[in-house]
Amino acid sequence: MNDLALAYQAESTLAVPCAALEEQEWVERARAGDMDAFDAIMIRYEPRLLRFLTGVVYDAETARELCQDTFLAAYQFLPRLRGEVRLSAWLHTIALNRARSYHRRRRLRLFLPIEEEYFKSAPVDIGDAIAANELVERVLARMPKKYAHALLLQLASGLSCREIAGVVGCSEGAVKVRLLRAREHFRCLYQEEDRGPCT
Repeated sequence: MNDLALAYQAESTLAVPCAALEEQEWVERARAGDMDAFDAIMIRYEPRLLRFLTGVVYDAETARELCQDTFLAAYQFLPRLRGEVRLSAWLHTIALNRARSYHRRRRLRLFLPIEEEYFKSAPVDIGDAIAANELVERVLARMPKKYAHALLLQLASGLSCREIAGVVGCSEGAVKVRLLRAREHFRCLYQEEDRGPCT
């Protein structure tokens, strides 16, 4: 894994000091219509969702639109949810579903593979710099989606294996296997793109 990815992983683990109890309080207040509580949720999760979505759709503007759609859907569905909500996994599940719908619509409309389109906006922070790296994007586009999504959920969004399992709908053990295979697949494809065939 490159230095930028490792630096970002360290940054993303530091960016989650908030206790689960505080987030649950935000959820309860937002369910009751408190916009300040929902704003706090958006402030906490927007950067992670943007990094994740940019890695999935390869376009910053589309990622912003999908991120807005994600928060709109979350706001609409939140009052109907019962019990404790795993906020991070729930929001990333909505975001992934929005990205999948975007890909389906785009394939139908253009009849072109999504992988040929690349992110062209200037990077804003280290997470965006990783997503903006054309080589990384080409590698992610060549990987099986189940590996690319798991890797992005971990590195771009800082989700745990348990949270990723909730998003992609498989066991925590299966996520760990996917992440191991994803890293190896990424390493091999990265080397191939950068220097030639993998050894």
